Amino acid sequence: MNQQALEYKNKLYKELSRIGKGLSSDKRLAILDLLSQSPKSVERIAQETGISVANTSRHLQILKDSRLVKAVQDGNHVIYQLGSPKIQALVALLISVGEQELSEIGALHAEAERPKDVKPIGLAEAIGEAQQDLILDVRPADEYAAGHIDTAINIPVDELSANMSRLPKKKTIIVYCRGRLCPYANLATQLLNQHGFRARSLNYSFYDWKKKKQ
Repeated sequence: MNQQALEYKNKLYKELSRIGKGLSSDKRLAILDLLSQSPKSVERIAQETGISVANTSRHLQILKDSRLVKAVQDGNHVIYQLGSPKIQALVALLISVGEQELSEIGALHAEAERPKDVKPIGLAEAIGEAQQDLILDVRPADEYAAGHIDTAINIPVDELSANMSRLPKKKTIIVYCRGRLCPYANLATQLLNQHGFRARSLNYSFYDWKKKKQ
């Protein structure tokens, strides 16, 4: 191969590998999945992921160097967000490939849905029943505000116990959260069913819903 062509190709792959470095950590994948819901501060990311603020900052710097996230100054706070909508599509594709190719992920999903009070519902079925059922978004309020299923109401999962009186017992409640890697839709569904509601867990995100309806 022509040496100049080889050097050109190697430089391109070296640049592309920066993205691979950003993706090569379970903690950074968790941060990217979280930021696909809405922009967040370092402190909020640390709280949601269970990573220390110092380590969160280090991971965010690597993600910035990989051009996967960007920072915006908001008063005294630095707010991080995905670098572009394509990053959200990349994260969704990575999750989809993982579910298809890694049997361990399927086993973890099956274990999470095993309790009798967790009644899952598929994405296509949920879309078909959206007009007659109640859609419950159990994400934090800022993520709901950033984008949600049109008819969904929002009760964050940590406020659900105190707000059950807002929910009907004569309607099926379809519960969703951040998607396939988030346990809260299953936990909220289990809690509701244990209190006499008819709830089903939709383990897909708002992004998945939009893509399915396109």
